[in-house]
Amino acid sequence: MNDLLRVENLHVSIDLPRSTVEAVRGVDFRVRPGSTVALVGESGSGKSITAHAIMGLLPENAHITQGSIRFSNPAMQGATVDLATLDPTCRELCAIRGGCISMVFQEPMTSLSPLHTIGDQIGEALKYHEACSGAHCRDRTVALLERVG
Repeated sequence: MNDLLRVENLHVSIDLPRSTVEAVRGVDFRVRPGSTVALVGESGSGKSITAHAIMGLLPENAHITQGSIRFSNPAMQGATVDLATLDPTCRELCAIRGGCISMVFQEPMTSLSPLHTIGDQIGEALKYHEACSGAHCRDRTVALLERVG
């Protein structure tokens, strides 16, 4: 697979008290290494649910009912894993989430804590995913912030 990420025929349903809503119906796209892909659509069209499905961050009442999310993991020499089949709490997905795939949530007041610096929040993620500490972690955080401008 030459794609870094390939989403095929993705369907996600959300269970409500009296019904089930198919929030995502047959989404297909791919991301090639080094490219940028934008999910564009009206409010409520399933963009966030699609992103949450990729990250394994769907709410408890939502589930993937069909399709695949194949990720070619560079940390594993490009071995492909179907993220749709992984338990959201499994070690493999936790390592991919934040280590290889990240998400910046659209609502800044809930994405970042106003009580902590951005550097501290990025450093916390690095401590978890890269087991760095002290000055090395701070230097890595600064480098990442410089990289994104």
